[in-house]
Amino acid sequence: MPVIDFHVHTFPDAIAERAVKKLADISGITPSTDGTVGATLPVLRHARVDTGVSLNIATSPKQMHTINDHAAVLNRELGGRLVSFGSVHPDAPDAVEELRRIKQLGLPGIKLHPDYQGFMVDEERLFPIYEMCGELGLPIVFHAGWDCYSPELIHNPPARSARVAKLFPRTRMVLAHLGGLKQWDEVERHLCGLENVYFDTAIIASYIDPAQAVRVMRNHPADHVLLGSDCPWEDPAVSVAFIENLPVSERRKRQILGENAQRLLRQALQ
Repeated sequence: MPVIDFHVHTFPDAIAERAVKKLADISGITPSTDGTVGATLPVLRHARVDTGVSLNIATSPKQMHTINDHAAVLNRELGGRLVSFGSVHPDAPDAVEELRRIKQLGLPGIKLHPDYQGFMVDEERLFPIYEMCGELGLPIVFHAGWDCYSPELIHNPPARSARVAKLFPRTRMVLAHLGGLKQWDEVERHLCGLENVYFDTAIIASYIDPAQAVRVMRNHPADHVLLGSDCPWEDPAVSVAFIENLPVSERRKRQILGENAQRLLRQALQ
């Protein structure tokens, strides 16, 4: 059985130290790696993770093309040990066109972070991006729920995520942090059961009551929950152990730890 961590962050060596320090200062979390690919791969191996999905974020329009080119190079070089997603910025005039290029580059999806990119998830200016991702078969991984970068304003609360999911039923949405960090009551109310919505488990081991995690998972399609760590902000070994220790069936654990992600990635690359 493959173990796939669907939520990992890495940075180019030239900026990794600066980027990780800035985020560590904001979050107050001691990172488990220095953010470089070279330091991340051994941490994943130690956690018995076969493949990490590296989620890149274009925090300005001018970064977009460079980030996607870099992701394509990493995917060619790392042979499946790290699978990099692309990103677009909603303020880039060619964001929709760039999605077509992302597909041509063979990147299996994109990451959007409403807090870092400055949008509410259900703003209409994002709708062309969501529509095109549905047409191209590119899943979108969203940061969902609370974030230390913008603690007073939740840019992607569960009710707004649900609205987007219903407006764009062909678009597969991966909502990080089990649908919404620190907002799991609302996740249960608005998101559980939606067929085009996936949850990853990034960093929830550090925040959630395991009983609520189990309840969310049992009320959502069994093949729509993905292991995630948010490495370097949670050690992947902690994330894997959290799933392994949950009182759910061994079959469900295998699905979460890798089978679901393997299927989603395969579908995205068709």
